[in-house]
Amino acid sequence: MQIQTPPSIPPIEARDRLVAAALDQFTRNGYAATSVRELCEAAGVSKPVLYYYFKSKEGLYLEIMNGIGQLFDQRVAELSSINGSVRQRLLHFFTGMFDGASDNLPVVKLAYMIYFGPPQGAPFVDFNRFFDQMLKIVDSLIVEGIELGEILQCDRKALVWTLVGSFQTIQEEQICRNEARIGHDGLVAVINLILNGVDPNASHVECTRSCKI
Repeated sequence: MQIQTPPSIPPIEARDRLVAAALDQFTRNGYAATSVRELCEAAGVSKPVLYYYFKSKEGLYLEIMNGIGQLFDQRVAELSSINGSVRQRLLHFFTGMFDGASDNLPVVKLAYMIYFGPPQGAPFVDFNRFFDQMLKIVDSLIVEGIELGEILQCDRKALVWTLVGSFQTIQEEQICRNEARIGHDGLVAVINLILNGVDPNASHVECTRSCKI
């Protein structure tokens, strides 16, 4: 028996409305406190439409979370095709991740709420894999930089955590504050400032005022 598209509702429009409504409701009320009825009312669709596209509330949630994974994997794939110095590739990676998160801030906020908030019974998503992979990527670039003489011999682990930790702090500024005090340009300045300290060719450190104190 062939499954028919629900009548009188544009498929793409209805699906997109459900995703948008779920993102808003999950972020505002929490995953556990949001019902299928509320999702459908917010999207202006009937329950069968939700079940047709996503099977369940859990499926709708996973659709949103999978978007984060696809964005992250896309940035990682782009990195492998970028030529340039280790510094240039580190900047490309961090700014690409930052811009991607900034462009999808409501989804990122939901992910942070689920990860750091109280248990809500949401389906498991391995959020740790993003951070773990980021550490590995940055570490591999630092190793390459040391081998090529672009980075001085140093405490590699400390350098990796300094870079990733700075990135995380600046990204969370976008998530937690209505008016972020530092953004894309500030991130570039911070990464460059850190790398200047381990650059054998850096004769001076240039500090650019790219954030509001």
